[in-house]
Amino acid sequence: MLDDYEREALREIQHQLLVEDPDFAKSFGTDAQRLHRAATPDLSRRAYTVMLVFSSAFAVILLLAGSPVLAVLLAALTGWVWYARSHRSAERP
Repeated sequence: MLDDYEREALREIQHQLLVEDPDFAKSFGTDAQRLHRAATPDLSRRAYTVMLVFSSAFAVILLLAGSPVLAVLLAALTGWVWYARSHRSAERP
């Protein structure tokens, strides 16, 4: 945390940068936003992984329990989730 003196000094520096070179000052704002987004965890990727693990395990349990049709359907769903996950991550830069 910055105290009042440091916060005021930072505001003064920011103001000087905006006055002297607005494009330079704006570049810091966009970089900070980009870094903030990159630092946040990708919860949807974790959700896909959890769905893959549970649906695969449940498909094996169904197969062992004697329900091959349901096991194949669940395996197909698992394949679709894996496909969606791989293509979603490939679209991101």
